[in-house]
Amino acid sequence: MVTGESGTGKEMAVRAIHRLSRRREHPFLGCDCTALAPTLLESELFGHVKGSFSGAIATKKGLFEVAHQGTLLLDEVANLSMETQGKLLRVLETRQVRKVGDTAEHAVDIRLIATTNRSLGEMVKVGAFRADLYYRLKCRAHHAPSVARAARRHWACWPTLSWSGSRARWAWMSRGSRARPNANWRRTRGRGMSGNCGTLSSGLAVLYGDTRIEVHHLPMEVREAHSTIPPSDVPRSWEEFKSMKRRIIDELERQFLLTALERCSQNITRAAESVGMQRPNFHALLRTHGIRPDTPRNR
Repeated sequence: MVTGESGTGKEMAVRAIHRLSRRREHPFLGCDCTALAPTLLESELFGHVKGSFSGAIATKKGLFEVAHQGTLLLDEVANLSMETQGKLLRVLETRQVRKVGDTAEHAVDIRLIATTNRSLGEMVKVGAFRADLYYRLKCRAHHAPSVARAARRHWACWPTLSWSGSRARWAWMSRGSRARPNANWRRTRGRGMSGNCGTLSSGLAVLYGDTRIEVHHLPMEVREAHSTIPPSDVPRSWEEFKSMKRRIIDELERQFLLTALERCSQNITRAAESVGMQRPNFHALLRTHGIRPDTPRNR
């Protein structure tokens, strides 16, 4: 079982597991458990025999049989009905599949991997998911962290993570991408990347796949999270901008001076030398900002 938020690349991880396993020469099949009604989903998974229900004009193999010796992915397994959950549990316990409307069972040998963005443990508590099936799936569980969390924990790999997502999507589109993420991406630490890998692979690769991906290519919510100035404080006119710029520079100069003095025990001469300024210029800047060192001999 692979858990994680939507867009964290759970299916990408499952495909990697299959590709690196001894089953890689055999089929990899996926089934979206949210896409079909329960009766149609059972037919899709287990197959059916001719005439078993209205519209069953021919016998059909299910995904379990087709994926024999390979890997079967059940995407968003939390959406299975309780009845389908029971039939799935029986397949896992007996390794036998019975088609809808059939009396015979057929042996299958597959690796089953289920993904979900919901807490199956909580669903078990409220009776929405079978406990026996949950514990059977949970025996080998992995969690796919969100892009933001992964970037915070492994920020040095953030550009590589971004490029991997883009490259995967470009390979799917059968196109070649020369894009490389800028090192400045490290500063974002994944903040605001609510779309996870979907935002990376879809938006960035499609829009900027043939150029160098910069911070300004990121979605608005990511840029706002990356900015040190809240969006509400951004000036709306040139006059407001100049006024804010002056205030910011004044505050920066003030902190620059105070830090230099503190570092040199309030000694103006040594503080000026430490920052590479002439003492008269440093002293003049102090007077401009009304800063008086704490030590009387420096005044």
